[in-house]
Amino acid sequence: MQLPAHPFGTDITVEDIAERLQKSPHWEDRYREIVRLSRQMPTLPEAFRTTENEIFGCENRVWIAHKLTKQGQFHFVFESESRIVKGLLAIILSQCEGDSPQALVDKDLLAVFNDLGLAHHLSATRHSGLTAVAQAINNAAVAALHHP
Repeated sequence: MQLPAHPFGTDITVEDIAERLQKSPHWEDRYREIVRLSRQMPTLPEAFRTTENEIFGCENRVWIAHKLTKQGQFHFVFESESRIVKGLLAIILSQCEGDSPQALVDKDLLAVFNDLGLAHHLSATRHSGLTAVAQAINNAAVAALHHP
């Protein structure tokens, strides 16, 4: 079974998301925009919702599936039972999709939440969950570097 395609990192970049959020001055408007992003995320097929792909430490259940293409670029698909979490995952996805393992190891995937003015709106458990997601992405990148 193949991982589904999505527009994040190609048609929808982190710069596009920043522009959308800047047009939303109030937190409630930004919240709605994040939920809209979640609707553009593909559904991760059940076959990939395994214990190995589940990220623990998140308030809501989250799964990450990935493959390394022949060109040496990562293709990720994320899933969450929560629309807001799925929207936050879309923000991470917009900046890691198509990256090489080395590019991912060198990237701070959570800095974007400060840059977008979202970090102070995240609960401690949501921040902890996003940290676990970023760590799982980093672990996949490190593994790919050590086992090409």
